[in-house]
Amino acid sequence: MNKIPRVCVWHTQGDTYRDALRERLPDTPIEVINAATHETGEAVLGALDSGPVANHATSVIADAISSAEILLAWKVPPRTLTSMPALRWVQVTGAGVDHFLESTELSAAVIVTRSLGRFGIQISEYVIGYLLHHLIGIHTYREKQRSHEWDRNNRPLLADRTVGIIGLGSLGLPTANALTALGARVLGVSHSGLAVPGIDDVFSARNWRNMLPACDVLVIAAPKTVETVGMIDQRALDALPKGTILINISRGELIDEDALLEALENGHLGAAVLDVFTAEPLPEDHPLWDQSRAWITPHIAAPSEIEVIADEFAKNYRRYVAGDPLLNEVDRRRGY
Repeated sequence: MNKIPRVCVWHTQGDTYRDALRERLPDTPIEVINAATHETGEAVLGALDSGPVANHATSVIADAISSAEILLAWKVPPRTLTSMPALRWVQVTGAGVDHFLESTELSAAVIVTRSLGRFGIQISEYVIGYLLHHLIGIHTYREKQRSHEWDRNNRPLLADRTVGIIGLGSLGLPTANALTALGARVLGVSHSGLAVPGIDDVFSARNWRNMLPACDVLVIAAPKTVETVGMIDQRALDALPKGTILINISRGELIDEDALLEALENGHLGAAVLDVFTAEPLPEDHPLWDQSRAWITPHIAAPSEIEVIADEFAKNYRRYVAGDPLLNEVDRRRGY
C-alpha cells in the first residue's frame, strides 16, 4: 500500500467534497470528477475512449481514474470500475450500496464501506413528520382555513398506534427508538429475529409476514438485496389491516408498484408515503403522481450532508493508511 494513497471523488458535488476533504486531509492527493452527467458517464468515459488524450483536463481525469486506490462516490457509470486497476476501497456517500454490489465490474478484492451520516435521525424525523401530518389531518385544516371553516376532525394519537418496521439497522432502529419515545407500540423485522431493547416483538426473515396483520403503520427500512426485492407484494399488502399507512424510505424495488397502486385505488391502504421508486426520477406519466392517497417526495428523506460524510471518510482514510479495519465495511454476501 502506498503511504499516501490517491483518492478519486466521483460526484455531482465533487468540488464541494474535495474542498471538505482537503481541510481534513491536506496532504492527500485528491482528484475530482465533477461531471453533471456522472450517472451516464458520457462526458468522462467517452473522452477516454476517443483515443489519445487531447487536452490537459482529460489527461487529469484519465490519470485520476487509472491511478486512484480509493473511490468516494454515490454512483459511477458503466466501465468506470474496470478503468480503475489500482482500486482497493470504495466508500459510498450513502447508506445504500446495492448499485456497487450489483456491478459485475467490481473486483471481489475491493473493500466497500458505506456512510451512515445522520441518516437515522433524518429518517426518523421524516417518518414521524408524515405520520403526525396524516393522523392530525394537517392538510385538511389548511383547507378549512382557506374556507374560514371552524370544524374539528377526530384527533387520533400516534401513541395508540402499532408501527411495524422492516429493517432494524442504521435507518430503522433510530426510527423505532423515536416512535417508542412517543409511546407507539413498535414491532420490527431483522434478519435474525433476535430481541431488541425497546421493541415489543422482533420477527425474522422467515416469519416477517406474521407481523403484518398487527400493523397500523408499516415502515420499509430494509436494504435492497436478493431476498428483499419485491417483498412487499400483493400477498403482503393484503395481510395489512384496512387503512394501514405504508412508508417506504429504503428502495423502490422492495415494493410491487402495481400491487401498491391497486391497494391505494381500492382503499385498502389508507396512505402511502413514498420517497423512493423503482425508476427515479419518477416518470411524469406514472399513475402514482395522481393517486390521492400517495404522498411523493423525490428521495429526500435522508440527504447526504457533505461535512458529515467528509468526517466519516477522513476517519476511515486514516484507518486505511494505518492498516486498521475500516468502519462500516459492507458484508458483500449479505448485501449490507
